[in-house]
Parts: sequence; structure tokens; C-alpha cells
Amino acid sequence: MSVIRNALRMAAAAALAATIISAANAAIYPPQRQLPATVISEFKASPNSLLQQYPTGGPQLISRVRDLGASDPTTLPGLIALLKDPATTKDQMNAIVAGLALVARMAAQQDQAYANEIQTAIAGTGNPDLIAAYQAAIGDVAIAAAGGAGGGGSGGGGPTGNGFPTGGGSSGIVVFGNNTTANIPPGTFGVGVGTAANSVSPF
Repeated sequence: MSVIRNALRMAAAAALAATIISAANAAIYPPQRQLPATVISEFKASPNSLLQQYPTGGPQLISRVRDLGASDPTTLPGLIALLKDPATTKDQMNAIVAGLALVARMAAQQDQAYANEIQTAIAGTGNPDLIAAYQAAIGDVAIAAAGGAGGGGSGGGGPTGNGFPTGGGSSGIVVFGNNTTANIPPGTFGVGVGTAANSVSPF
């Protein structure tokens, strides 16, 4: 029996280690830049605490949302829940959407599936204002459409199943925005995402 118990313990330990490694790989930030595990746990236990910490939204909330999303992708459901919460103000919604757009911009270069997940989650809110704000914030970043391309080979483009327009073609690539002004790169602090040209709020 002790041999079986030891084997089970070793298998459980291996599974736990694999889970930890998988979670670490899923993060967009490198380990040294990730938020402490306690901060992430506290947010996941009480997402609404973010609204109390940053009642006016703004750059600090944008940064915190970015850091949460880039440190641990499992914080995404809590962040999306805040967008649906009636207690969330328009300023806070703008900041959350801007922060998620920053995460998506980083994820588009490192973890396409996560970028798609963010995009789909925003579309899933069914809120046209949030979707428009996200499109404005994401800028000219190409993200593969979760539902495939909406247009044919002619480049006509069209809506996908997730509520976002495609840029046409059969590649399944979505390009948000058409401005030629450079965006603020991920990791920088600013009032909005990108320049004034693409930080317009629909709220």
C-alpha cells in the first residue's frame, strides 16, 4: 500500500508542477514583472475591490488592469464581469477596456489564443459602446478573428460571429482602426491607449 501511496503522491506532485509551469507560460509578463500571487488572488476573490481602489478610473486603473491581465490570464473573467457590473462607472469601463486592449496588443505578439479570448470576451458583453471603445483602443493591431474571416478573397470584409469587423480576405485577420498615428507601446503609462487619435471614448 505504501508503494501505491508514494506513486500517487509523485503523480500528484508532477501534475501540480505541470500546472504551475503551464500557468507561468500562459502569462504575458515575464515572472519578474508579474504581480504578486497575493494581489492576483485578492482580485479574483473580490473583483469589485478594483472599483473601490480606483473610483475615477484613469491611468492607474488602466495600468492595474493591464498588469492583472498580463500577469495571469485567469483574471480575464473577473475583469469582464466588472464591465457588466451596474456599479462600474463609464470612466472605469473606459479604463478597463483600455487596459485589456494593452494586454491584447502584447498577447497578439506572444499568445494569439489569449488575444482572441480577450477580443471574444469584449464582444460577448454585447455592449456596442464597449466594443467601439475596444476597437478604438486596440489601434492597428492585427488579431486573428475568433470566428474566422467574414469576407471572401475579394477583401470586402464583413462582420464575424464575435461582433468585430474583419479587414477582408480569407486569412482571418482583424485590423482595428485605420489611423496612421503611432500607438503608445505596451508597458508605458498614459492617460489613454495610444495617441489622441485613437483614444477617443464613445462614452
